[in-house]
Amino acid sequence: MSKKILVWFRNDLRLHDNEMLVEAIAKSDEILPVFCFDPRQFELTRYKSIKTGAIRTQFLLESVEDLRKSFQKFGGDILVVEGKPEELLPNLVKKYEISEVYHHREVASEETEVSTGVEDALWKFSVNLKHFIGHTLYNKEDLPFPVKDIPDVFSQFKKKTERDAIVKPCVLTPEQINFVQLEDWGSLPAITDLVVNELSIDLPINTEFKGGENEALKHLHDFLNDGEELALANTTLK
Repeated sequence: MSKKILVWFRNDLRLHDNEMLVEAIAKSDEILPVFCFDPRQFELTRYKSIKTGAIRTQFLLESVEDLRKSFQKFGGDILVVEGKPEELLPNLVKKYEISEVYHHREVASEETEVSTGVEDALWKFSVNLKHFIGHTLYNKEDLPFPVKDIPDVFSQFKKKTERDAIVKPCVLTPEQINFVQLEDWGSLPAITDLVVNELSIDLPINTEFKGGENEALKHLHDFLNDGEELALANTTLK
C-alpha cells in the first residue's frame, strides 16, 4: 500500500523554501495538500472587533488561489475545505488512508490550541502530526545556545548569532509532485461568505499588494532591483 501524507497548509502558502512540503514529497508516494477556512478566524473577538477584515480576507483568498494554480501546474491541486481543522483533518485521514500529517507549527495561543486539538484527534487513529518551524531566520538547533538560554537583550543575541550561527540556504521548489487523486478539490468561498461581520464591504477591493507566492516573489524582485538602481544612481552622483 502506498504511503500518503496530508500536508496541512496554514500561513505557509508557498512552494519555495518550504521544508515541510519537500520532506512530505520525499517521505511519501503521494501527498494531499489541504487548506481549511476556519470559521473562528472570521468571528468577532470578545471585544466585538473584527478578527479578519475584508482586505485581509481578500489577501488570503488570493494566496490560496495562487497556491492552487502552482499545484495545478504539477498536475494536482489543493483541497479547500471550510470548517474546524480538528474535525475535518481526522475525517480526511480516515477517508484517504493517510499515514501522517505535516504542518508548520504556529506560536500564538489560538493557533497552538487548534494544533493541539488536531494532534489529539489524530492520535485516535494512531496517526502522527509532525511539526515544522518555517517562520524563523535561524533554526533552533543551529543557535549557539539552548533555547532556554536565549539572551534577554537583543544586542547580545545578535552578536552571538552573527558570530557563531549559520543561516541555512533556502529549500528549493519541488520539481515533481505526486498527488492523491480526488474528484472534487473544493471551491474557494466568496469573500462575502467569510466576512459576515463587516457590513460596509466595498467590493472589489483594490489594494497595492496582492496575495500569493508569485506576487510576493515579484515584489521582492522589484524591491531588490530598485535598491540596486538607487545605489547605482547615488554612486554616479558622487
